Amino acid sequence: MRWINSIKRHPLTVAFALPIIIMGIYFCACQHVYPFGNSSLLTVDMGQQYIDFYAYFRQTLLGHPGQFFYAWNKALGGDMIGVWAYYLMSPFNLVLVLVPKSMLDVGILIMTLLKYGAASLSMAYYLQRRGLRSWVLPAYGLAYALSGWMIANQLNLMWFDGAIMLPLVADAVDRLVAGQPRRFLLLLAATLLVNYYIGYMVILFTIGYFLFALVRDRLHKAAVIRACRRFALTGLLGAALAACLLVPTFFQITQSKGTYTATTVNWQFEYNPLHMLSKLVAGSFNFDQMPSGLPNIFVGSLATLGAIIYFTNRRINWRERVAAGTWTVFLFISMMFEPLDLVWHGLQFPVWYPYRFSFVVTFWLILLAARGFKYLPDGISLPQMLLLAFVCVGADLYVWFNLDSFSYLTKQQVLLTGLLNLLAIIVLSLRGNAHRGTYVIMLLLSIVDMTSNAALTLNQLAYVSHSDYHTYTEALRSGVNTVQSRDSGWYRIGKTVGRTKNDAMEVGFNGTDQFNSMFEPNVPTFFGQIGQADGDGFVAYANGTEFTDALLDTKYWLTKRAGSTAFLPTESTREDVANYTGIGHTQNLNVYRNDNALGIAFGASANILQTKLATGSPLTNQERIATGLTGAKTTMFTARPFESITMTNNIKSMAGIGGSTYTVKKGGAATITYTFIANTTEPYYLTVDSSLTDNAATIRLNGQQVHLADSFRNTAVLNVTPAQVNKVNTITITLNKQSLFLGNVALYQLDTSGFKQTIDQLQKSPLHVTHHGSNSLRGTVNIRSKNQVLMTTIPQVPGWHVRVDGRTVTPKKVLGLFMAIPLTKGHHTISMYYVPPYLVWGIIISLIAAAITWFAFFRNRPRHAALPRFSKRLRQRS
Repeated sequence: MRWINSIKRHPLTVAFALPIIIMGIYFCACQHVYPFGNSSLLTVDMGQQYIDFYAYFRQTLLGHPGQFFYAWNKALGGDMIGVWAYYLMSPFNLVLVLVPKSMLDVGILIMTLLKYGAASLSMAYYLQRRGLRSWVLPAYGLAYALSGWMIANQLNLMWFDGAIMLPLVADAVDRLVAGQPRRFLLLLAATLLVNYYIGYMVILFTIGYFLFALVRDRLHKAAVIRACRRFALTGLLGAALAACLLVPTFFQITQSKGTYTATTVNWQFEYNPLHMLSKLVAGSFNFDQMPSGLPNIFVGSLATLGAIIYFTNRRINWRERVAAGTWTVFLFISMMFEPLDLVWHGLQFPVWYPYRFSFVVTFWLILLAARGFKYLPDGISLPQMLLLAFVCVGADLYVWFNLDSFSYLTKQQVLLTGLLNLLAIIVLSLRGNAHRGTYVIMLLLSIVDMTSNAALTLNQLAYVSHSDYHTYTEALRSGVNTVQSRDSGWYRIGKTVGRTKNDAMEVGFNGTDQFNSMFEPNVPTFFGQIGQADGDGFVAYANGTEFTDALLDTKYWLTKRAGSTAFLPTESTREDVANYTGIGHTQNLNVYRNDNALGIAFGASANILQTKLATGSPLTNQERIATGLTGAKTTMFTARPFESITMTNNIKSMAGIGGSTYTVKKGGAATITYTFIANTTEPYYLTVDSSLTDNAATIRLNGQQVHLADSFRNTAVLNVTPAQVNKVNTITITLNKQSLFLGNVALYQLDTSGFKQTIDQLQKSPLHVTHHGSNSLRGTVNIRSKNQVLMTTIPQVPGWHVRVDGRTVTPKKVLGLFMAIPLTKGHHTISMYYVPPYLVWGIIISLIAAAITWFAFFRNRPRHAALPRFSKRLRQRS
């Protein structure tokens, strides 16, 4: 019994360790996560996006500090301070520095477990400050750490920090109301620094919590006025302390995701409110809930029923219960009423993962349950038992008879939840303060309840294997190292394989792709105009032409070697890459050099300043770019007719504007076949409409699959260069949908002589790069004629500072994206460096706020004198 009593004396330690132990056992024994198996925690965005940012985080801290401001491998280059503010400011990320770069998935496992423990500890600490003791603290801490929101958003690990900070901020609000505001302003600043997005939601919740605290503590009028003044002033001061990051980040939001802010609001409920009852069932989650599900508010039976009992507890002042009820109703309406939902998300509807703010509801429910339990020394009464039984049975029956509406639930889950609710009612009926075993039973019930929720939820997801992640990353790193060991200059590397759109950040090279919520929309616009995959927040240079390869300076290419069995998913079909110069290979990849690459910048005609691009004509746009750069009419792509177009008997076609709609009449493969004869080895390109996105159809050239991007929204360009000439070649489109509109299907041939003539002219005045850093570039260029510009493929954004021959110049934006620098004829020295806009102003504001904070709250103050008086006063009011 001694060890049990020892544990009982350290409930916060138990609260921290318990979720780590539970989830550690689950990950190892059930999910077989490496090194206890071959699985990982990489799923959905964690595997497709965040892990690459974590690799970038590691690279920045271990030798490339300039990457905090700018990334050459954010597609074609872009600001990073907003990315850091949203994804990478968590102090838990320092764990990643301690693991090898090839074992980042193991680092994510450790970081995930630590965040679960920290969330439980944070909640338990808050409740301990409210007067709770013993094992009830880890019971409620576990309910918070393994709540429905935490488990469902395990793959959005950067959001956890805000949830960890919420109980600490709430405790700081209580201190502020009692006259001690220092901790509130510091914790508020920290919350905004670790993740401004979730921090914004914490601020909104804190406003309601502050008003509740005023009522709960029953302050007189003068004290309320003083508390409101302290809350407003210290809140502003806390935000000002974080201005060094918030101000430049806010500007980047206006340039990226802020452009998608909703302009219209529907005054409606988003779903049947009774459907939220299904989210009180353990494991109420599956993959379909990610893009458009209901709020994840599961907190276990003890917390859910305890929150109900709180409102029936007459030992709690009725004014407090009215205030709590008002805030509870507001929170629940926010989770279903579209205007309020929009406000919580910063006036932007989430793309996947809806109701991201529902973690504040889980905290609130646990808070109410714990406060109500504190005032139940004799357990719940018979009427309260009957009330809980009525509510539980009613909710379970509603879910049971409407299971068809809840694809994420089974009858077994409903029965399990009903049983746990019954046990919770029994536990709550015990005389908690009289029977010491009550707390132990509560803890055991919480363990069963929350563990079942975690297991049932996470079992719904599929994960990337450790071997696939490790094999691909190391194979790509080997190929990149082969290139970088030969060439230390500035260039981009293209590849026909791909695991994610952020591979360049994972391994550390200048690439062309990106998947990023903080992404400037003019980059996807340009990609769509030249026939590449684009969307809100992502681009993929999957099927370029030889001209775009040269323009974007993809000087080196990596392709999968024939016979390689390594996990190297094919991303694009680029037979024309074999026309480039082979310079070597690794065990799994061939390495080619593109001698047509134009470099990061080169002299070009000033006509490019007036060149406009359109949508839906990618190859025409490429010719327009070439014409603008050379100053002369350029034709590089020649349309080629199909010999024949046929379709299987089970397809019905109907001609329309710009194409035809094909409908499958009966079973069997439904295909449309195009034939053509290639009389040259020059590259051939096929354009297809965006209706083929999302695997709507499969395209094959002579039986071999032509790889399409996973998703695209504009006319795409595909390479269909046949292996043999003067023979009939077939392009087969197999419909994967019952009905499909097909437009813009056309065949083109590259005029190699015209293309080469264009490249030779543009290669006459390259920028000779003499220095390239993480956020800077220097070089020299010799402009050979008048009316020229230095054309770059660096996105023109505020923050770039350019000097020509020592004099500051203002660059021009061309093609809606790139930086161009007007130059006179002759030799010039170019230097440029990037500083995030408003960074200096943000630093100044933070320094001023820090000075005010020091003089107002810390200078000449006793370090421990005020705290005991505050603690005593707080305990009396609680």
